[in-house]
Amino acid sequence: MSATHTDLGHEVDRELAAAGSRGHRAVVAGVVRDGETLVRGWSAEGPAPDATTLFEIGSVTKVFTGVLLADMHLRGEVSLDDPLSRHLPEPRPAWRHREPTLRELATHRSGLPNTPRPLHRRELAYALGWRRSDPWADVSGADYRRLVAQESPRRAPGTGSRYSSMAVGLLGDALAQRAGRTYEELLTERVLQPLGLTSTWVTVPPERVHSLLGGHSSRGRPRPPLADLLLAGGSLRSCAADVTRFLAACLDPPDGPVGAALRLAQQPHVRLGKRFQLGLCWIRSTHRRELEVVWHNGGTWGFTSFAGFAPERGAAAVVLSNTARGVDRTGLRLLEGPR
Repeated sequence: MSATHTDLGHEVDRELAAAGSRGHRAVVAGVVRDGETLVRGWSAEGPAPDATTLFEIGSVTKVFTGVLLADMHLRGEVSLDDPLSRHLPEPRPAWRHREPTLRELATHRSGLPNTPRPLHRRELAYALGWRRSDPWADVSGADYRRLVAQESPRRAPGTGSRYSSMAVGLLGDALAQRAGRTYEELLTERVLQPLGLTSTWVTVPPERVHSLLGGHSSRGRPRPPLADLLLAGGSLRSCAADVTRFLAACLDPPDGPVGAALRLAQQPHVRLGKRFQLGLCWIRSTHRRELEVVWHNGGTWGFTSFAGFAPERGAAAVVLSNTARGVDRTGLRLLEGPR
């Protein structure tokens, strides 16, 4: 083991232990830096998670959806400026203005809320501990389509930014319908398999269920698995090995269609103030030492995640936790490197 690799291992171990001191039960990090790739885990009790341990990655799912959109655009199957209903006629929100384009869905300029409003209130109550049952537990496909159809955004698409898992969920549904496959099948064929990601799924196969950790609230209480209907917005399960490989490919895209899609997805499409830009679901922002980071985070009922890379430094980091406490600080510190 080189001195550089040893130093990086100590640094990652310190950051994971610090995350543990902030209430995380189990956390794993993968880092790419200076030609080294390393994955380390930490646990408050029992075996530490390793590179193959599965976590819900929440909204980090969105960046995979952004790459899928880029791929289908480059193949000529869809256009970034197509209206949503060209590929997904139903469910159709009650648009007060024009409907959004696929690009606007991917850059959070559709005007749609994060989730359908009645469910948003239930989600908030559940997250705060005021509600005991999963807000999505009794929501059928028909219920969801009805709720989407009831949405009527006040703001016209393209006139402002509003983070929306529902928008990216509908985007994924549109791409899947255009291709005649499920979202999971399409993502596997176009993105996961070409990059060699073998442990990323919406539905974990029975032989790997034992690798999926249980989630916990910020107070350490067990939480049920995520089971909403916004698949493309936050339903992937994955491991540190797969997400680290994905980020390494974003830093150095391979030849072929998937490499071209990785490049297009991370290009800025919208500017938000001086420090933020949006790619196709990616966020680009400037941090300490004027370091530009391309990143996304995620959170479900019992998991949190961070995935990002710094193109100028050739560095990448993923942090996954099975506790509903943020890990952005840990991920950004690993990208920034020693102080």
